Amino acid sequence: MPLKRLKQDDLNTDEALPWDLLDAEGRVIVHRGEVLEAGPRLDRLIERGLYRINESPESRDTADVGLPDMLLAPGDILQLQTTGSGQGERYPVRLIGYHSPVSVLVSAPLANGRLVFIKEGQRLLVRGFVGRDAVGYSTRVLKSNLSPFAYLHLAWPDEVQTMRIRGSARVPVELVCAVIAADAQYSARMIDLSQGGARLLSRVPLGAVGDQVQLAFRINPGGTEIYLRPRALVRTVVDEQGQITTGVEFIDLSETDNLYLSNMVYQHLLREKL
Repeated sequence: MPLKRLKQDDLNTDEALPWDLLDAEGRVIVHRGEVLEAGPRLDRLIERGLYRINESPESRDTADVGLPDMLLAPGDILQLQTTGSGQGERYPVRLIGYHSPVSVLVSAPLANGRLVFIKEGQRLLVRGFVGRDAVGYSTRVLKSNLSPFAYLHLAWPDEVQTMRIRGSARVPVELVCAVIAADAQYSARMIDLSQGGARLLSRVPLGAVGDQVQLAFRINPGGTEIYLRPRALVRTVVDEQGQITTGVEFIDLSETDNLYLSNMVYQHLLREKL
């Protein structure tokens, strides 16, 4: 569901709305047919971000927008990827702010606690998230500053590509996974992952449909290794010539674990789609 951010000029006050007004997460704030009145309430809504469904013929899950249309805020985490030979290094940074239409200011990247040398003129890919949207664009380094702290000026992008992330999106992975079931522990290979579950390959059965199991595996979202131990329900079991595929659904995920998993999935989708 691609969304279009609305400006003051897009809204005709004192007239019935031709579409629902949504927030950045796609939730309806004001229903179609209602009348908006000019005043403090409308000013607050516009400041927070008002959207409608983009119903243009060319609208797709992936679209091009301008940076001001996004809700990136100071402190948001972005990922910088160097371009050139190979896949390039990836570094998490934080958005400091921007000066339209000149530059975007971000913190300087670190590796093992040390500043990474980024030369002026270097091409970079910038990726990040706004609500359920993955955003990305190409840029270059205008200026690298060390005072009063280390930060970069990145060239203002002409267009920012955005992609709505589906909650059920699965991404291929290659992770070693321990499975604890009925007081026994098994080894499996995780071959895909989503926010809601995973698919495992093993040589022995990990459980029957409906069984509850405990998983243990490591992920690496944003360059930080995280050890997860989610509980899961076995949803599917397929035995194909001695190779057993088990589909599991995560249950009772903590808010922190859910954030780590979503970040892992989003980062992979960013690399693949943007």
